[in-house]
Amino acid sequence: MTAIGVTGYLFHLEEYTLSFISMIVFGKLIIFHFIMEYFDRKKFQTKDYQNVERIKP
Repeated sequence: MTAIGVTGYLFHLEEYTLSFISMIVFGKLIIFHFIMEYFDRKKFQTKDYQNVERIKP
């Protein structure tokens, strides 16, 4: 939401070049976030639960 707000505000101020640059930078960060989340979920799903060492009471 902050990325959209900053980009929108720069666009509102008619700073089109800075708006475009912030859109590219924030876009890369958002894409990176979704890629990392995808790989974390994939790793979690493929984990072998039978080899997990359990603490016995």
